[in-house]
Amino acid sequence: MSVSNVEVGKKVKEMRLHNNMSQQEFSERTHITQSALSRYENGVTPIPYEVIENISKEFKLPVSYLLGIKQESMEEDELLLVAFYRKVDNRLKGKVLDFVKTISEDF
Repeated sequence: MSVSNVEVGKKVKEMRLHNNMSQQEFSERTHITQSALSRYENGVTPIPYEVIENISKEFKLPVSYLLGIKQESMEEDELLLVAFYRKVDNRLKGKVLDFVKTISEDF
């Protein structure tokens, strides 16, 4: 299976925007230059695996998400929910679970 530079770049950009970050903020957090990030997001330059791995670790996302590989038949929005849940303070995780249980019972 081959994943294009453009597809991976779009995922990185999407993830950056979901986190309300500028390219400069994102590049500082992931230890890459802003110009390299721009080239990655536009599919001009392939993203080295080490960079993908670093982004994955920094934002607690599976590498498969950034590579566009469906994992365990989870939809994209489900993967994002997991990523956001992992960012929540441990004290609040119980409340998040209670909230999701409550709203799911309405359906």
